Amino acid sequence: MIIIFRLIMFIARLPLFIFLFFRGTRRTLNELSHSHAAVCLICLIAVASLFLKPPQAEGSFLESMAIDTKAISLANNVTANPPGILSIYYNPAGLSLMGDGNYITMGAIPVILSRKTTFQKDPNFQEFHDFNGNTITDPAAGKETSNTSGRMYIPLLDTTLDSLMGPIFGVSHRNPGSNWTFGYSAYAAFAGGWNSGDTDDPSRYEGKSVYIQHLVYAGPGVSYRVSDTFSLGASFGLGQTAMGVSMDVRAPNEIVNITKVLGDATAHMSTSLLDVIIPMPLFGGGMGPYDNVGNLTFNIRDDFSPSYNLGALWQPFDWVSFGLDYQSAIKSHLSGKYSLKYSDKWQNMVAWDGSTAVMQIVSMIFDLPYQTTSEQSGTVTTDIEFPQIVNFGIKLKPLKRLSIETDLHWANWSSIKEDNFVFDQQIQLLQFSKFMGYTGGSYNLKMTRNFKDTLTWGVGMEYQALDWLALRAGYENRTASTVDEYYDLLYSVPTLDYYGCGLGIKWNKIDIDLALGYLVNKKYTIGSSASINANSNQLGAGVNNPYRGLIIEQEMNIYMGSIKATMPLDVVTGVLYGSIDKLKPSKWFGKAPAKGSLTTAGTTKTVDSSATIINNLRPEDKNYYIEDSE
Repeated sequence: MIIIFRLIMFIARLPLFIFLFFRGTRRTLNELSHSHAAVCLICLIAVASLFLKPPQAEGSFLESMAIDTKAISLANNVTANPPGILSIYYNPAGLSLMGDGNYITMGAIPVILSRKTTFQKDPNFQEFHDFNGNTITDPAAGKETSNTSGRMYIPLLDTTLDSLMGPIFGVSHRNPGSNWTFGYSAYAAFAGGWNSGDTDDPSRYEGKSVYIQHLVYAGPGVSYRVSDTFSLGASFGLGQTAMGVSMDVRAPNEIVNITKVLGDATAHMSTSLLDVIIPMPLFGGGMGPYDNVGNLTFNIRDDFSPSYNLGALWQPFDWVSFGLDYQSAIKSHLSGKYSLKYSDKWQNMVAWDGSTAVMQIVSMIFDLPYQTTSEQSGTVTTDIEFPQIVNFGIKLKPLKRLSIETDLHWANWSSIKEDNFVFDQQIQLLQFSKFMGYTGGSYNLKMTRNFKDTLTWGVGMEYQALDWLALRAGYENRTASTVDEYYDLLYSVPTLDYYGCGLGIKWNKIDIDLALGYLVNKKYTIGSSASINANSNQLGAGVNNPYRGLIIEQEMNIYMGSIKATMPLDVVTGVLYGSIDKLKPSKWFGKAPAKGSLTTAGTTKTVDSSATIINNLRPEDKNYYIEDSE
């Protein structure tokens, strides 16, 4: 893939120098200065992209991944070349490039997410020992696991699906000759999820199944063509944020191990006197460092999370365009149901805390649970913020049939400091956790994030090979927000290289786009004691630190395919009305048209059943779309 990328960059640069040579002989000095500045800026971005790569921070769940077919083929380098109706997301000013009349866009983006994780024993880790001095082996050490499928939430049906799919839908309208263009679309701005079906998969301690997504179900947009070369646009998004997690819980640390050692040491010391005061064995037998505490599951959502996008598109010359887009932060207050089911060993330990009057008093003093339960359930809430994003892009046409796009994307991930899940009751697990250094309280599950702002870049090309066929390819370096110190397997994602390719086909009045996308990170390592949210060796490093003593290696591959069709609305309604017309009884039995049929009274002229309802109400022979918006 590196060779392919280098070849793409070589091809991208070559027309620039040719362009400079030929343009220089035809432009005036003033025009040449503008051309030279634009070309130098493009070259500067390309050179910086190749030789001054940004720091390799780590990423969070995926933004701008499965939204539009053309954007996938160009690896999201579309700010200065917005992709049709989905300009509503990428740059609303791009709606001005849509044709006159009514257009509809439909399509789908199936996604396959493959995540392989290897857990290796840290040779320098001070291992745990049992009462007899024997080493306790972590059952996760030496295992390699992978997810079995994706995971997503289906609105309205209120259920989950073990796959990933991005919808594409939108409509646009512009009166002939008007400077205003209106559009509507639905898309998934942020999305990701996976499911592990293996009950012995060590990754279950930070996500047996996980999904987090923000779906904009109502995205109206508008653009205004200020002049022939400059457009402004805005869109508003009504969205639903949904999150679901199912994970097993364990706590490998010295405090937990001590409960098991003391439980084993006092297993045969039970007496009638002790049983009245402090029953034996201590801690009800205790728990080992690698024993399951239980299973935590929750599904939460916010059905009304508004956002907005602002965009500008400027084409000072026919060979260069500039695009600028601002996407607002999305703040969501999620709520839903949770369930925390406890293991038998945990229940035995809690029962021991309340087994005598003395133990109950001690438990109340230290705010420890003493009434055993197999499950705690109720309502949980949290606030999630998706960051504000600024996109800047340049489109250059050094040759008539060749376009080169390059983008810079900045995301304000540093606004996110921590996760804070608030439960409606004291959680027994959190009550015990304070003795292991946790300071978040017994009602709150807090996990430190401290994300970092990100600056990513990409480059794409589109070549009009034939009048009806366009070839596309692109690359994006997807660095994002999470650093090693706070990396986890819950919803952190390693840095990814994004490769895209695709076709644009014009067939009759229909534009068909096809695309393939591939995101990859071949190896990312969470070193020994690197993360307080995964494998730190420090006691009290994090409330969820299940991989103590392990080195974690991860490989991630994401595959996307997509198809999209854009066409005048009357093409769809024409097919629909034509199908309805064929189902009429008169077509089957040859009967004469009844009163109220499509034959106009007093004339032999019939109403065209293949026309749209809207066009039936308009003057005859008036078209409300154009085949080529350029």
